[in-house]
Amino acid sequence: MNRDSLIKGSFKIIMKILRFLVISILVVGFVNAQDNSAIKSPPDSLSTDTISNSIPISNCNSINNLSLSLKDAIEISLKNSDKIKQYEMRLEQKEDENLAAWSNFLPSIDLEWKYTHLNDPLSIDLDPIRQVIIQMQSSNQAELTNIYGLLSGKPALTADQKKLVASAASAQLNGLLPPFSETLKKQDYKTAAFIGVQPLFVGGKLIAAKKYAASEEEYSRLELTKIKNDVTNETIKYYLQTILMQEVVKTRKDVLNGIRMHRNDAQKLFDEGLIANYHLLRAEVAVSEAERYLTKDQNSFNTLMLALKINLGIDEEESINLSDSLVYSEIQDSLKQLTNSAIDNNTLLKMIGQKKIAAAQKYNSARSEFLPKIAAFARYDLYPEYLSALEPRWAIGVSAQINLFHGFRDYLNLQSADKLEDEVSFLESDAIKKVTLQTTNFYNNIMTASSDYKKLNSTLDLAKENLRQNDKRFHSGLGTSLEVIDAQLSLEKVKLDRLSSLYNYFGFMSDLYTSNNNIDELIRIWNIGVNK
Repeated sequence: MNRDSLIKGSFKIIMKILRFLVISILVVGFVNAQDNSAIKSPPDSLSTDTISNSIPISNCNSINNLSLSLKDAIEISLKNSDKIKQYEMRLEQKEDENLAAWSNFLPSIDLEWKYTHLNDPLSIDLDPIRQVIIQMQSSNQAELTNIYGLLSGKPALTADQKKLVASAASAQLNGLLPPFSETLKKQDYKTAAFIGVQPLFVGGKLIAAKKYAASEEEYSRLELTKIKNDVTNETIKYYLQTILMQEVVKTRKDVLNGIRMHRNDAQKLFDEGLIANYHLLRAEVAVSEAERYLTKDQNSFNTLMLALKINLGIDEEESINLSDSLVYSEIQDSLKQLTNSAIDNNTLLKMIGQKKIAAAQKYNSARSEFLPKIAAFARYDLYPEYLSALEPRWAIGVSAQINLFHGFRDYLNLQSADKLEDEVSFLESDAIKKVTLQTTNFYNNIMTASSDYKKLNSTLDLAKENLRQNDKRFHSGLGTSLEVIDAQLSLEKVKLDRLSSLYNYFGFMSDLYTSNNNIDELIRIWNIGVNK
């Protein structure tokens, strides 16, 4: 009764522990699900940490006559990019691996089943001892019978009589004593048992594994952010190139119209005999050259428009209208502010920071090999009828293990992990210097493009005045057709250089702010110019 009640009590305790573990797992899963949903919920801003879904379009592949701003283009590219979706799946993998790392702290419970066939039943036979006991007791019985007879005044028993008494006693004892043999294990038997192991202390390896998994998840999240920034920068470059070529085509058309007007004026003056034939021929050549440049740039614009559609995931047959234009807007941040922002927000530096954490956890894991490993275990057999008298129905206990010598492998692994930490530290230091240099380079290029644009503004006024005066001199007979055409081409060059400086200005600004993970500031500066 005591053994049965103890077994029942232990079984109830095990069931309570199992219920507690199941509830703990459900709670941990619910908390992590809430964290993941908070991470994946899109913010109100345009930050590329998440994919924005704010475009009021149900299917971006069926857009008709879409008026597309730069902000819309960025949002569409973030939504349709297959590369972003690839890295989102990678992030979800790391999230699952991080969640799985929690299971290392929980017990492992296995159900084990075996069927065994032995060459012979496992038994023990003590019959020789039984026969010795019967023989001794029979002899003693014969002697006691003889003594009892002598005390009663009877004659002593003869040897034959003693043998008869001993034989009768031996037969009686043989019937009373059980056989001295027992089968411990049948030749065929089954075994089934619940086996549980709960790690109690493994030298900090479980904590290191959890922190490593968390750092890998954060690394994948930063990697996804970097990919979003790269896609955003690529989209901005395509958008800027297309707008630039659109403005170039407009400039080419204006120049062509101006040269055609000059050609018509030259034709009238030639017909009136006021100018020589070579003036008209020079105007005709200029018209032909302007038409050739216009055709070339128009084809380039069509190619860039197609590239932009492919980048955005829009059908090639759909018609889009770029609603924004290249308009200058002053950058407000200083080089020091941008450098500090780059060091704080650059995704590559943050990714190296996570690798630094991972290297530290690898060192902790290697160090744990020098510490003891302690675990609790439990076993409960489901086939008690197949257990021998020497085997318990259930058992619980604690085990401890520590390695004393492993051929210096653990020591060398620890040294390797320590050097890996130093390597990542040097990598981080070098990366900070290169990010600082990169930011300075971007900033200087922005300032150069800004200076060029401002200087070209005053040059543009001079080129317009130069054209006006040369055209006036030509009509008064004091100037030549070559001077008018040169003035037209000079004005065209100033306009194209001005557009090129604007493209470089915003292109380097895109490189700067996407590398600093600050797309919102770029869009703010861009919209200031667009809304002027």
